[in-house]
Amino acid sequence: MKSRKTAILSVVFFAVLVLSSLAGALSIGQIPARNGPVTPSEATLVAQKHLHGASEHIPNFEDWKNSKLSRPVVYYFPNGTKSAYEFTVLVNGKPDGFILVAAQRYMPPILEFGKGEAPSTRIHYAQKVAMNKGYKVGNLIYYGALTYGLQIGSNKMLSLVDRKVQNVPKNIKFHFRKSTSIAENEILKPTTSRSSVFPLEDGGSDEHLVSVVRSIQGVPAWTSTDKGGASTQYPFNVGSARDPWIDWDGCAAVAASMIIAYYEPQLKDEWDREAVIDVLHHTMGIDDNTGGSVWTTQVVGIENFKEEWDYLRGWIVYKPVYHDFTATFYEYWTDMDVISEVNNNHPFMLGLENGGRASDGTGPYGNHAVTGVGYIAACSEDYSNCELVYIEIHDTWNFETHYIYNGNWIDADIIKVRAS
Repeated sequence: MKSRKTAILSVVFFAVLVLSSLAGALSIGQIPARNGPVTPSEATLVAQKHLHGASEHIPNFEDWKNSKLSRPVVYYFPNGTKSAYEFTVLVNGKPDGFILVAAQRYMPPILEFGKGEAPSTRIHYAQKVAMNKGYKVGNLIYYGALTYGLQIGSNKMLSLVDRKVQNVPKNIKFHFRKSTSIAENEILKPTTSRSSVFPLEDGGSDEHLVSVVRSIQGVPAWTSTDKGGASTQYPFNVGSARDPWIDWDGCAAVAASMIIAYYEPQLKDEWDREAVIDVLHHTMGIDDNTGGSVWTTQVVGIENFKEEWDYLRGWIVYKPVYHDFTATFYEYWTDMDVISEVNNNHPFMLGLENGGRASDGTGPYGNHAVTGVGYIAACSEDYSNCELVYIEIHDTWNFETHYIYNGNWIDADIIKVRAS
């Protein structure tokens, strides 16, 4: 989109963990509007109301209608103040998602919910890692976007997401849009740490915002591992053999390969991964010396992939490809383009110009192509208005999932892919 955001209204909002497969927003009863902590019994009532609302109004949550809640797990701010209660949703006695309820009255009542595993399921492994490294284990920490961890000192935590040691701020400032005015927690002071500011492009009406998380399940996260510099020419390099170009196959080929393998899951093993990437390197006309390409050849390469694969089948590759692929380039796109692609389970390519760093510090990406597989959005409680905050990406450099802030680039375009 030529999609850098202009912040007319800044809303600090608690956004969320990356493990959810779906989260959403509902109109629900709010905790009484006064300062102070929320009790566990109050939080349980809020979570129970949300269970009912989600089962009635959100697709794929129908099985929550007769579900039960676990006892709450308590999270804290770095200063020791309670921040959230986590409830595991139990369907027929088995975990089927979680709900995160605010532990302070100035916060929106529902911070997060989803069908993914509850973040606290990783606590025992994190405790073991911390103790093996000689850390003194403290509280579970949650203080905003992507900040779940185990406290291991006054200013450090072990992340439950990637199990890496992270610094935590001593002071935090949060703003929430309320029906009367912006409320600030007077205990928590301004910070220069990672921000939970979600800029909105319009002023909007006075309302609370809640987080919406969606990830497309089944999209591989990978990079290419075969080496370059071989004298063997294409197509005899296809697969795990050394390639006749540089070590790097090209970010566009790797990004597109993850989309191909999503629709063709029989191609997810290591040899076929390298084969798909090698074929896309060829069909996209990627520069053998730099790994670079342009969007026009990327689109052509995706659309010609099956024809080339079928040509090679039986003497270079052996597994079938069942789908034809079409690709459409969008220089100008909106938040809803990304949200719609993910909601309809269509992974896409995101082309970055001078891309910044992901939320976990990976990068900067520069001029780079990645695979879009999910999002975090800030939505009104009736789900009628959403603003894209983070895009979940597989960045082609490793086997991990990352989040990049929407607009953390000079420019960006997308390629939508369809399989038929």
